[in-house]
Amino acid sequence: MMDVPVFYATTEGQTRRVAECLASVLRERGLDSRAIALTSPEADDVNLEATRAVILAASVHGGEHQPVARAFARRHAAVLSARPSIFVSVSLSIHSARDGEVAKARRIAHAFPAGAGWTPITVACVAGRLAYTQYGFLKRWVMRRIARQNGGPTDTSRDYEYTDWNAVRGLGDDLARRVLPAPRPEPVPVLVAAAGR
Repeated sequence: MMDVPVFYATTEGQTRRVAECLASVLRERGLDSRAIALTSPEADDVNLEATRAVILAASVHGGEHQPVARAFARRHAAVLSARPSIFVSVSLSIHSARDGEVAKARRIAHAFPAGAGWTPITVACVAGRLAYTQYGFLKRWVMRRIARQNGGPTDTSRDYEYTDWNAVRGLGDDLARRVLPAPRPEPVPVLVAAAGR
């Protein structure tokens, strides 16, 4: 049995890094947790009914999250809704200087669990990484053009990290607080006055 599995779907690997960070924080708090790719056989082996909480992370590409994440959320919506669960949407748009792009990223993130019939306790939008060095020629050209239009970096010889890792760790901490029992207060010593002689 695993306390809190962190399932993820990734394209360039940033969502995997986010999932691994969350699982690490949960383990530091005393919970059994691992990051599990939805495309791995291990994803089917986890007994969700035996978990204490669940995290699902997926990245946005072309305005949508990965189909494997959507299928997972739909298939397990009832179990996910029955325990503390978090959906983490990783995108570059949430980091945009344009308010309209940020609002659109939030709408896409919130529409994902709603479309699956899942009610998580938190829907978190996390900025991703502009991974020029990992893109093929066409995608690099498209991403550079989008970055230029949005005032972003256009040097394709390097990657640009936008993930707020403190915020990601905060998500893990918050879930751990919800799952772990509250610490019992230390008993207050009672001093009894000795009877007079």
